[in-house]
Amino acid sequence: MKKHLLILAAVTAALMMAPGFSAAQHMHMGGGTGMKMDTREVLVEGVKVTFQIMANAEHLKMLKDMKMKEDVEAGTTHNVTVVLTDQATQKEITDATVSMKVVDPKGQDQIKSLKYDGSMKNYDAYFNMPDKGKYELLVLIKTGDQKKTAGTYYELK
Repeated sequence: MKKHLLILAAVTAALMMAPGFSAAQHMHMGGGTGMKMDTREVLVEGVKVTFQIMANAEHLKMLKDMKMKEDVEAGTTHNVTVVLTDQATQKEITDATVSMKVVDPKGQDQIKSLKYDGSMKNYDAYFNMPDKGKYELLVLIKTGDQKKTAGTYYELK
C-alpha cells in the first residue's frame, strides 16, 4: 500500500511537469444515444488517452440501451471510462494495466485499478464524486515495461 501511494505521488508530480498534461475539455453526447457524457482527450508520448465521465444513472441507461448488464459499485456516483489509442496506428491499446486516482475538490483521493472490457475496448471503474467542484483525474498506464501518465480535470456543476 505504501509503495502504491509513493508511485501515485510520483505520478502526480510528473503530471504537473509533463507536457502531455492537458486540461483540454469538451462536451460530447455519447455514441448518438443522447447520453450526457463528458469527454476529455490528452495526448501523451504517442498515446491518445480519452477520459469519459458519466453519472451512474446515465451510464446504466446507456448499458440498458446496449442490452448490457452491469452492477454499479455501491457508494459511487460516476463511471469513468478510459480509452487508449496508439497515435501512430490509430488502434486501441488493449493490453495495458491502468490505475486511476481521482482527487476531489477537498483534496481527498480515491485510487482504483480500472478493469478492461474487451467488447468495448476500454478500461473503467466507478468513483464517488458527490460534491460540486473540480476533480482531478490521473492515470498510470503500464504496457510491457513502459509506464505513461496522463491526467485531466472534470468540473461537476
